[in-house]
Amino acid sequence: MKKNRRKFIVFLALLLGGLSVETEAVWANDGLGNRSNAEISYIENTDITPPMDPTQPDKSTEIISPIPVPPGTSGPLSVDFAPHVIFGEHDGSQKNDVYYAKLTRIKKNTDGSEEEVPNFLQLTDNRGKNAGWRLTVKQNGQLKNSTHSLKGAQMSLKNITLLSPNNREKPIVVKDVQLDPESDEPVEVSRATETTGKGTWQVMFGKDNEESKTSIQVSVPGTTEKKKGNYSTSLTWELIDTPI
Repeated sequence: MKKNRRKFIVFLALLLGGLSVETEAVWANDGLGNRSNAEISYIENTDITPPMDPTQPDKSTEIISPIPVPPGTSGPLSVDFAPHVIFGEHDGSQKNDVYYAKLTRIKKNTDGSEEEVPNFLQLTDNRGKNAGWRLTVKQNGQLKNSTHSLKGAQMSLKNITLLSPNNREKPIVVKDVQLDPESDEPVEVSRATETTGKGTWQVMFGKDNEESKTSIQVSVPGTTEKKKGNYSTSLTWELIDTPI
């Protein structure tokens, strides 16, 4: 992810919403005035935004997963959380099989209760400027165990929608994405223009639990040899600081 680390300073004469307010020091003897300046400085926000409950996107939550949950990226443009795609255990067969990712499990910070929620990715744009971004994903090779790969397996991300607690104009999102394990080119998932994408957004794979149950899937042809073992790959999510 491209990061532009910058510090910017805004000099104000208390100019807010088109109103100019000037402070004066009035001298009783001659009535002369003197103008003072007001200054405010902004530095780049390097905090990590915690994942939020997609069913209550204004509340932070804890992700529960058998796969270690890495922290989100820091900075004003960040990927806060990416989905852990777990297809589970299945019997090998000679049929064309489709496997679906399990839902994301969270622990609510409000009362400590646990529940399943739709799979999601969370990103944050706190740059404070009118600039676009692009979210892409790339599959890093075919699903494989130590010696054998699932030739012809095809992973899909479906029913993609956007949620945000900010109630702002939504970025553009691609509804369905097909991943190519043999390609080095990432696939675009969402992009924001100069007037969209500010604040925190959740890229949802299914609008609710029922739809999300079948929204991340992998199809494996019956002609593929399905040897016993644990198969895995990785996905690279990249949030690019670039105008559209």
